[in-house]
Amino acid sequence: MLKRLAAVLSIVLAAGASLCVHPHLQILYGDQSIAAGWDLKVVCTALDAAQAGQNPYLTPNIFPLPYPLLHVYLFAPLCAIGPQPLAYEVVYALIALGSCIILWPLVPARSWDRTILLAAVFLGFQGFYWLLTTGNVAIVELPLAALTVRLLAARRYGWAGASFGAMASLKILPLFGVFAFLLLPEPRLVRARSITCAAAAFLGIHLLNATLFSQWFPSYASEIVGRLPGGGGYEAGDWDNQNTFDFVLAVMRNLGLAQPLPDFALACLGLGLGGWVAVACARKRERHREMTPVAAVSLAVLVLWLFLFRQKSYAFATYIPFMLAAGYGAGRSTAYVATLASIVVPAALFSHILPVPFLQQYYQLLAAWSVMVVLLVGAVSESEANETSADRGAVAGQGSP
Repeated sequence: MLKRLAAVLSIVLAAGASLCVHPHLQILYGDQSIAAGWDLKVVCTALDAAQAGQNPYLTPNIFPLPYPLLHVYLFAPLCAIGPQPLAYEVVYALIALGSCIILWPLVPARSWDRTILLAAVFLGFQGFYWLLTTGNVAIVELPLAALTVRLLAARRYGWAGASFGAMASLKILPLFGVFAFLLLPEPRLVRARSITCAAAAFLGIHLLNATLFSQWFPSYASEIVGRLPGGGGYEAGDWDNQNTFDFVLAVMRNLGLAQPLPDFALACLGLGLGGWVAVACARKRERHREMTPVAAVSLAVLVLWLFLFRQKSYAFATYIPFMLAAGYGAGRSTAYVATLASIVVPAALFSHILPVPFLQQYYQLLAAWSVMVVLLVGAVSESEANETSADRGAVAGQGSP
């Protein structure tokens, strides 16, 4: 009992120490704390407008509301409290801790691995830091991503798909990752059912939103369409809106190269990664062990997401559950190195260690790419057999497709 208490205490202390030394966290304290939570202020202003019978998508705001009203109403209790950063920060921290609890069975039952889990969720890619700083509603994606990974590990593929679809309903573009379910080592019917459940959950939530708020749904649809590539509201890549396409174009411009070379480079990158993932997911046949389903799908989700547009700084928090699943699926060493890279690389790039301007602008994206390289190398080379406890339970018959 004392050993268990000491282990829990060490984890809490390690998490607290990590947060205290985390880069830029000081913005949430002192006189600067008044600037925190600007995204939540947009949501609360829109919510007030909707409750007053006004169009929340046309009401003057810091910037236009890009979310379904159904999701906005989830934050009504926080909006009722008023502009108190501490209130939502505590709630967000509790949601992150809840996500850790969901992921708890997926890592070895050792103090060090539990510490790795906490460090990844709170510090990885600086995603949670930006959730706290902005107060963005994307915090709801973190527990749903954790639940998706947990359900995949338990072989409950239909429910995993539904959870993934619900997660993607906030930002829409993450639904692209559902194609990763095609890598499930299951019959076609099972794979089709998981993707169908994801689509049903995604469409069901948007249909409910359109039904409940039909008078404002056209404004919402117009806002979303305008933010897609080619739309009037599309934002080019930079530190607050990172994507691989704009990064490749920036590199090519700095090298003095013009079209069509950037498009060719992107095509090669995508095809190369697709082939690498296929090899990683089918590795170790000679050892009679392939990649576990949760690790294979998580790895593919990360690859697909790295080609998304409009990856905001807070969006990288949702990468963490899939990174942990893919990392531990390859081996503990891979999970350790991937987590370390997700924490160290963003801080190093943001601190101008390399004097190249656009490296800092894409610091989270480049950290995600470095983690992807670690995961892929570990997936094809690490010889250690590392099934998670949830995987072992599923094999024993505790989970079902």
